[in-house]
Amino acid sequence: MKEIKIALVKGDGSGPEMMEVACKIAIKAAKKDGIEIIFEETPMGWNAYSNFGDTLPVTSFWRAVELGTIFFGGVGDPKFDDSIGAEIPEMKPEARCLLALRKRMELLLNFRPMIYYKVLDHLANVKSETIPNSGIEQVFIRFLLEDSYFGNTDLINEISKDIREKLGIKLKQDVTGNEKMITEMAYYKKKTIEKYFRAAFAYARAKSLPLISIDKANVMARYDFWRKICTRIGREEFPDVQLVHQLVDSANALLFTPAKLHGVIACGNEHGDILSDGAAAALGSMGMMCSSAINPDTGAAMFESGAGTAPTLAGQNKANPLGRILTGAMMLRHIGATNGADAIEKAVRMVLINGFRTADLAQGNEQPDAILGTKEIGENALLSLEYKSRIQV
Repeated sequence: MKEIKIALVKGDGSGPEMMEVACKIAIKAAKKDGIEIIFEETPMGWNAYSNFGDTLPVTSFWRAVELGTIFFGGVGDPKFDDSIGAEIPEMKPEARCLLALRKRMELLLNFRPMIYYKVLDHLANVKSETIPNSGIEQVFIRFLLEDSYFGNTDLINEISKDIREKLGIKLKQDVTGNEKMITEMAYYKKKTIEKYFRAAFAYARAKSLPLISIDKANVMARYDFWRKICTRIGREEFPDVQLVHQLVDSANALLFTPAKLHGVIACGNEHGDILSDGAAAALGSMGMMCSSAINPDTGAAMFESGAGTAPTLAGQNKANPLGRILTGAMMLRHIGATNGADAIEKAVRMVLINGFRTADLAQGNEQPDAILGTKEIGENALLSLEYKSRIQV
């Protein structure tokens, strides 16, 4: 078998419980393609702080970057954010770990697919009649660099001290709350946007889906820039791909009628973060969200469910691992284990079709014995990997 080493961040809160399940399934599924996955732990988050005095240990960071593929269990816990993080704000791991990895690895494309199946329409938090028999595929591709999340960090050293003080331009960890004014700089570079849209259009073409570009071009200069570049690339290079421009506020309203957002959804860093979380809730639960962040040039990648760390459920065997499991399928597809990826996705659908739920997915009319814990859901998914069903799922 071909061995592939992958950096593993088990994460905070319920992350380790969910990742244990997801890793077992990924290892088993990858063998369908003759691949032996070897996970190498690279601790990050509050769980690493007690041993390393840092939520992003230098050795973990550089080893993860070196390996180039990361299976990331999520970091952050309000208990520590509000205690240690209040005293040392730069240690808050969601910004410290995620932004550093995205920046260093140049992870531009953040894929967050939301798939509605008619057979599972009762799980969605939208009216079942809004889901057609053919189902719905929403693939959010979030522009993961630049924008407002990196603006101050990237540009602060290019601005004089006098201007910074006058406009209130600060790094997040330096904000006291007593400032007269704070400025959050947001920016896009033409070269980066062009690279992003070429990748998004190519993906939409391959999926035979329209490209739905989200912006706020009616008010904001950077999104007028975004729309103009998107329109030009679509017209000149991808005329066969249907292009729809959608303002972010109206896109938010369309989450309640998901078929109207059937397609590849291109959105900026901030808009993509917010809209995809809303889409996951509309689909049924944040626990179902899977996510990948890709460098389209080098192939470096981080696979992180957007479902969070569920710290209030830590140690209780209650957290929903399906988002992590599905994220594992995205990871397998990226490393060439396509048979294993398909098997995982089918296994998750079979678990749900068979009526098994974690508490966040359970409906009021379901029997208690259908509500399973983190480990038990994983065990059923493992069994389903080998289940040969004639049911079209």
